Amino acid sequence: MIIATTIAELDQLLDGVKVSGKKTGFVPTMGALHNGHLSLVEKSVADNDITVVSIFVNPTQFNDKKDLATYPRTLEEDCALLEKAGCD
Repeated sequence: MIIATTIAELDQLLDGVKVSGKKTGFVPTMGALHNGHLSLVEKSVADNDITVVSIFVNPTQFNDKKDLATYPRTLEEDCALLEKAGCD
């Protein structure tokens, strides 16, 4: 599994995919993955040539800054789950 940490890096990685005409699936998340997320990833893997998952904890989705501060950030565990699910 390849991990990109910037949009520019992801764009560069996907340039070849776009040129080849392969179908790309995208699953947006805020991390702290659960079975619901993983079922979407598995569906994308089944339906597409490439599956991309974003993990972005979006501060604008939190009314209370305390909720943002305490939102679980489990990147290492999330990556292990995504790799097992077949994410590219």
